[in-house]
Amino acid sequence: MAFCRYLYTTNQLERLAEEVKRRTKVVGAFCSQAAVEKLLYLVLRQLHEAWRARRLRGFAEIHMESYHADWTH
Repeated sequence: MAFCRYLYTTNQLERLAEEVKRRTKVVGAFCSQAAVEKLLYLVLRQLHEAWRARRLRGFAEIHMESYHADWTH
């Protein structure tokens, strides 16, 4: 019996993989491992800035104080 392995990912991970793939296709060949690491760092930094600036719907109305347990009792 053959078993299929599935890799479950989120949309953000898929977006990251597609962005790295798109950027590496443009370069073609890297001169060193440091160049690959720099490209990966710059892609991660750009996506981090984009995701950090995003506003999630419905979270502006939530007050985090109401979700914390009352530890005084």
